[in-house]
Amino acid sequence: MKVNLFRRDAGLSVSDSSAGSPLVGARGRRQATPLRVVMALALVAPALALAALTMERFHWSRPLEGATVTQTTVVAAPFDAAVFASTTDDFRDLRVLADNGAEIPRAVEKLRAVRQHSVQRAVESKLIAIKELPDNRIEAEFELIATNAVADGFSVATVQRDFQHNVKVEGSSDGIAWMTLVAEAPLLDYTRYMDLRHLDVKLPASACRHFKLTIGNMTSEQAQPFTHLMQQTGGRDGHMEQRSMDLRKQTFRVERVNFWRDEIVEGAAEEVRSDWPLKDFVVGRDAKEHATLITIPTGRLPLNRMTLEFAEQNFSRNVELQIPAIRNGVESWSTLASGRLLHIALPGFSKRELEFNFAEVRVERVRLVVRDGDNPPLTLKAVTGSGPVWRALLLAEPGSTYRLLYGAEQLTPPNYDLDSVLAFARRGLTLVEWKLGAPVENKTYKPNGTPFAFLDNTWLFGGAIALMLLVLGAVLFRTAKSAAKSLDENKPG
Repeated sequence: MKVNLFRRDAGLSVSDSSAGSPLVGARGRRQATPLRVVMALALVAPALALAALTMERFHWSRPLEGATVTQTTVVAAPFDAAVFASTTDDFRDLRVLADNGAEIPRAVEKLRAVRQHSVQRAVESKLIAIKELPDNRIEAEFELIATNAVADGFSVATVQRDFQHNVKVEGSSDGIAWMTLVAEAPLLDYTRYMDLRHLDVKLPASACRHFKLTIGNMTSEQAQPFTHLMQQTGGRDGHMEQRSMDLRKQTFRVERVNFWRDEIVEGAAEEVRSDWPLKDFVVGRDAKEHATLITIPTGRLPLNRMTLEFAEQNFSRNVELQIPAIRNGVESWSTLASGRLLHIALPGFSKRELEFNFAEVRVERVRLVVRDGDNPPLTLKAVTGSGPVWRALLLAEPGSTYRLLYGAEQLTPPNYDLDSVLAFARRGLTLVEWKLGAPVENKTYKPNGTPFAFLDNTWLFGGAIALMLLVLGAVLFRTAKSAAKSLDENKPG
């Protein structure tokens, strides 16, 4: 007798006799067994795991736009602020889909480039003559040793502190006819007041091999303040504080003069940076700590440098960068890095060090703490953040279009072999750069993922497949055994 396998109460027996079967109940319905339950789960789990990677898992979708490729091509797509705002720190929730719905392996990397930079190479020189001049000046003549040598500048070496002198530089190709190369350049040391020491002089391009350095104000008076208490006889006060100045003369001593030339060299590959204007910052004041507090929204941009612009000049302040941290369930601020901001603008000399570097970080906001001490607070005008350029790489095929999906929760990092493939392909390879189209929000996005999001796991998926195969094997074995038994029982005696 035939059995209809699509009927709900249909059994797996090849016989129409089910009275003696332990799988059939009193009403003729087949009873659930642990084996059937396990089999059902094994069959459903892979399907559920695949369903967990549907569009509803991703909050945003972006088309990849660029020139049509005629062969398999490595394509790069740089990320923008919208991608950084909605992805995890390691970009594990970022996927690429082709127009046929297939997931395309992608790699995520920082953009790097070999940059040229200038280094100072020493140029050998010798002292020809030195003499004193009127008005407290000294003149030193130097000659470059090599006949074809050129100098782009020199540095004065001295162990002295707390001074300011001016130097005039003249040059000559034959040591006879002289011309002024630098009318006045500062040599100074303000380390008594701040971290400022400047002893380099840049020279204009010339063919001069002979140089005269005239340094002024060689011997100067320096005031050494001190305070002493004097007993006052008479008067209403028992003590009177009197400030006196002890003057001493100091002669500027030059240990040596080192000439150098600039040489352009290629360095190691460095990360390419992108600048991001950071607006809507809030400035506060901590009167107790004598500090200015600057809270800056950063929108999870990958930042490792900030450049600040203040209305004031001639300052040197310590600064700290803080990021949000959770301590005992309470949000607070944790110091990530510290440094110094400096801006000097004096007659004949200026120096700006308003860039603050730190380890790359992606957070919603940061806080800068500027230590003012007893100085008046600074007025912040603008903040610019900068950090590495991140991009996605993929192998694009002719005739296909692609979309970038991101903004998902509870996704494990993908395990592609594209990284190892591109390691060879990057050697001298010119990439085709595409751009990201406008973000499209997924209206069916579920922030907490699907009910079976936990199944989006490579090991669980593989385990489910293995379990399904084992259960299918067991079912087939049991069915075959049951069929064989039925045939034996139905054999004619």
